[in-house]
Amino acid sequence: MIGEYLGQIQSPFCMAVLECFATELDLSGMQVDVALRKFQQHFRMPGEAQKIERLIEVFSQRYCQCNVDIVARLRSPDTIFVLAFAIIMLNTDLHTPNIKPERRMRVEDFIKNLRGTDDCGDIDSDMLVGIYERVKANEFKPGSDHVTQVMKVQATIVGKKPNLVLPHRRLVCYCRLYEIPDINKKERPGVHQREVFLFNDLLVITKILSKKKSSVTYTFRNSYPLCGMVVTLFEAPHYQFGIRLSQRVDSKLLVTFNARNEHDRCKFAEDLKEAISEMDEMENLRIEAELERQKSNRAGNRTGTENRDSGVADVEVCPCQYPCMQNQPNANENCTEDAQHDATKIKRSALSNSLLDIHEQFVGEKAQRRGSVGSLDSGKTIVGGKPVPVAPHGHQGLFGGLFNKKPAQTNAVKSTEV
Repeated sequence: MIGEYLGQIQSPFCMAVLECFATELDLSGMQVDVALRKFQQHFRMPGEAQKIERLIEVFSQRYCQCNVDIVARLRSPDTIFVLAFAIIMLNTDLHTPNIKPERRMRVEDFIKNLRGTDDCGDIDSDMLVGIYERVKANEFKPGSDHVTQVMKVQATIVGKKPNLVLPHRRLVCYCRLYEIPDINKKERPGVHQREVFLFNDLLVITKILSKKKSSVTYTFRNSYPLCGMVVTLFEAPHYQFGIRLSQRVDSKLLVTFNARNEHDRCKFAEDLKEAISEMDEMENLRIEAELERQKSNRAGNRTGTENRDSGVADVEVCPCQYPCMQNQPNANENCTEDAQHDATKIKRSALSNSLLDIHEQFVGEKAQRRGSVGSLDSGKTIVGGKPVPVAPHGHQGLFGGLFNKKPAQTNAVKSTEV
């Protein structure tokens, strides 16, 4: 998962992290394949060629900084990038199980493939032979990370368990506890033994199914998310090291445990409390981000509504648009009355985008109407009674592809919320 994170080439922050990671590595005095092995041990190479290319590019730059004398023997510093990529391909070819031995790359093929890659020159053959032999003898294997550990735990649990292998999930601790069905009822020692795996966001409860010399298999019993969980320590007549887990929202009891001793109880409670606090903080940040996103969306919707075009023509009625004979008696009064009468018609027509309504109100007259993309009848503009079509809107790697009931309360129980 670290390799996928460092390979997010679209994220400037991830690329900055990759640069910082490379500068922390000391590759001085190492052959290219040895340095590349050290570089790759911290993560698993991603599968996409573009991501691999970016990782190898950063590696080659760091290698050139640490090995100026070795790079000086080459014609071009870019040769380190080509050679490192060829080593990745060689490792895949030599150690992929489904490739038949007779079809694997030979040392002669490896040298031939790199012929002329050093700025039209050849890389020293002794160097290439040494690289081939070391890669063939020792496969490139990534170092283990937090996800690798989670994968091992998941492989030992059987039953209807949730998917534990997630990029953000890591194992915090493992503890053996004893589940308490009823704190007022005494049970035999060792009954209801549970193997509890605490992850940074999840509590997984299991029971031992089988135990061998080299492996243990667990049966999945239950799991609880840590967000909103409350831890309460208590002492009862039959259980001196009690741990009660409940929900903060409704105080619903989730599960009750008893530890073997005070040390186990304190250590488990501390780790659990820290993990819960971390998850609560992350949940608060998530809620704040979601509220901010919704606030931005509402602000954008209001802006879009204010700027929306209704499609109604912006027509200002002026009395001078109607012919009035200035030399006729009462010319101004007639003109004003006609203008007011027609203005009423304009106002009525503005209430509708229908061409039919406008046609009925202005029968026998020449109407002008502005086309609008936002109106239902847009697409044509009426000028002088003739439709004029409106023009439609126009829309304007180097090696890619390589690769439970609530217990009854008793006066004898003393509880302390952690």
